[in-house]
Amino acid sequence: MARPKVARTKRGERTRSHILEVTRKLFAEPGFRGVTLDQIAEETGTAKSSILWHFGTKAHLRLEVLDGIIRELETSYRHSYPKNLSLGKKMRLLIDDYVRLMEQYPELGTVFFGMLFDAELINTIRDRAKEMYREYRELIAHHLADSGVPATEHIAAAVAALFDGVFIQWYLDPEGVDMRKVFEPVVSGLESLYAQGSVRKTSVSKGRSKAKKAEVHHDC
Repeated sequence: MARPKVARTKRGERTRSHILEVTRKLFAEPGFRGVTLDQIAEETGTAKSSILWHFGTKAHLRLEVLDGIIRELETSYRHSYPKNLSLGKKMRLLIDDYVRLMEQYPELGTVFFGMLFDAELINTIRDRAKEMYREYRELIAHHLADSGVPATEHIAAAVAALFDGVFIQWYLDPEGVDMRKVFEPVVSGLESLYAQGSVRKTSVSKGRSKAKKAEVHHDC
């Protein structure tokens, strides 16, 4: 069923935004299946009929909340950084932005993952989530390549998985998991691998140059 299209005024837009914001926070607490329209109406101070006028059904409201979360996540990783930063600086900026967003709005991750692994919802949201992750991997690869790292699709996917996994552990145990500290040895490891790769490339290049000079000398 298509989502309802309603005429919107500034006041209506404010009401709609308020409903979405409050609903997102409610969904993060008992889980979106445990939240009723009556609770949303009470928490937002909005009549249930008004909620239904804006969104049609609870299912449509739920999808609007998810779409808003995906847009915020997309905005966070589309952030532009100065070009030609070193790998370490670029990764630390990416991590700082991610950690700051998740610490400020932890419900983004909890609601997103809750819906993503819901057996009934997954078929509805699969394409939208897949599109988000595809773009996410492309941007990670772009950021790494801009720092001189020949990033592949697999490396970008591994970095994306690392971000998701660390968030889940932090959410479950915020006192035991410091996201920035967890990421630091990973960044150091990437820097080390990149440095080793650069040394190997330089050695190979020098070896080829010497071989070419020797060949020229022999011909003379």
